[in-house]
Amino acid sequence: MSRSLNDAPPSIALQSIAKGTTVVFAGVVASLAINFLLRIALVRYTSEDQYGLYSLAITLVGVIGAIAMLGLDEGSARYIAYYAGKAENSRAGKVASLTLKIALASGMVFGVLLFSFSDALAVQVFHAPELGGILKIVAAAVPLTVLLQILVSVMRGYSDSWGRAFFRDTLRSLLFLGLLAGIILFNLPFDSIIYAYVLSTALALAALVLFSARRLPRREPGLPERDSGILKSLLSFSFPMLSVSLLMLMMSQATALLLAFFTVPAEVGKYDIAVTIASLLLIVINSLGYIYTPTVSSLYGKGRLAEIRQSYITSTRWGYVLTLPVLFIFLLFPGELIGLLFGARYASVAFVLQIIAIGYMVNPLTGPNYHTLIAAGRTREITVSFLVNAVSNVLLCLLLIPSYGIMGAAIAATLSSAVANLLLSVRLYQRLHIHPLTRNYLLSIASSIVLLAGFYVALKVLSIQPSIFVAIACTALYVAAYVVSLVLLRTISEDDFMILSAIEKRLGIQIMPLIRRHAR
Repeated sequence: MSRSLNDAPPSIALQSIAKGTTVVFAGVVASLAINFLLRIALVRYTSEDQYGLYSLAITLVGVIGAIAMLGLDEGSARYIAYYAGKAENSRAGKVASLTLKIALASGMVFGVLLFSFSDALAVQVFHAPELGGILKIVAAAVPLTVLLQILVSVMRGYSDSWGRAFFRDTLRSLLFLGLLAGIILFNLPFDSIIYAYVLSTALALAALVLFSARRLPRREPGLPERDSGILKSLLSFSFPMLSVSLLMLMMSQATALLLAFFTVPAEVGKYDIAVTIASLLLIVINSLGYIYTPTVSSLYGKGRLAEIRQSYITSTRWGYVLTLPVLFIFLLFPGELIGLLFGARYASVAFVLQIIAIGYMVNPLTGPNYHTLIAAGRTREITVSFLVNAVSNVLLCLLLIPSYGIMGAAIAATLSSAVANLLLSVRLYQRLHIHPLTRNYLLSIASSIVLLAGFYVALKVLSIQPSIFVAIACTALYVAAYVVSLVLLRTISEDDFMILSAIEKRLGIQIMPLIRRHAR
């Protein structure tokens, strides 16, 4: 590697990541809480077939919207942060302007295509003629979704977390929940739910446009002639990222689409419930990655690789540790959780949730590997890794779903998620010599596994009847025992104290004194 290592302390970058992650995490948690209320209301207001049709339609909007973004969501965030880190504000503004124009045109084209081929998709692909009318309605959401995501990515490039934390993750869901409450109150037909989804997206986008107009820096007029290649540079980075997005869709959404092809829409609805709950395992790592990527892109532009390495190590450990309580509930009390949220008719989803949770947990376990490779511009490595995974995911779905249905889909999703993250970690180590496997992290992992196994055995030996109250009590005991083990094993570093300090300042609470007193 031609870049020289920089020995500057990583505290500034880690503080930026910690503070930004706290904002995004709060928004993601709020959004998830609202989305769970949405899912509960939808499941209880609709039949299994109707909820399956809704899930399938929203999945298609997500797939088509991701294609319509042309990889510009990652490209814009990376180049804006890169130029801003070099104090080339005019170039950063040019990237933002070009991205929004291209996204608007692309979103409208793909929205028209979905509308035009809605009946063919419904009848010939998914064998559900009633899906055609629903797709005609949600087609309007494609350009709205694309613009919303691209504008969020532009703000992300400027290290502004509020675009995602509030407008995309919270406001849109809150608007949809409000409209859904009115639909339920007045007992409106099922199609009203689809219209409400489109309208909530449009209102969230309008609010974000007004907010960003005041929040984002204004682009300086005029650019030197040498900057005419900005569009070429942006597209040359973004188009490979489009292939990455397509491969990621094959890893995730292809499972649901193939499940719909081989079974019935109701099974897609059940699978959606399991995936929705399992996605709780990703909120910490995704929240961290949102602000991590522009921060590390800026560091990479300055050649500060030592700081990137330490930021990755600390971020990975925190992402894993903070996700453990959720994994504990999913593995030991899945039935109680699903029964509480969605009712007894979805009890069969419990084992599906356990399978998917194991695969999803590999993501926080391996850390922000994808985000680090993005920041370093290593799109080829990402593409190759995802290609291997996407092909294996589709092959597994084709092999398992016809025989095992939703269980086969869960196994395919688990294996594909694990393979993708392990391959990315290998590529990251090969290219940048970065890995998170320090003594502290390995002890943290070992301690968590031993405690998890201990609680499982104790519940079986003592024949404790599972319930939601038992789940809450056991989770609290698990967290307390895990924190004690980290202190006793002396796995808490100065970087951890710095992050705790940043969180304290953001939340306005004191959480360090007791830990610091016993961690030495």
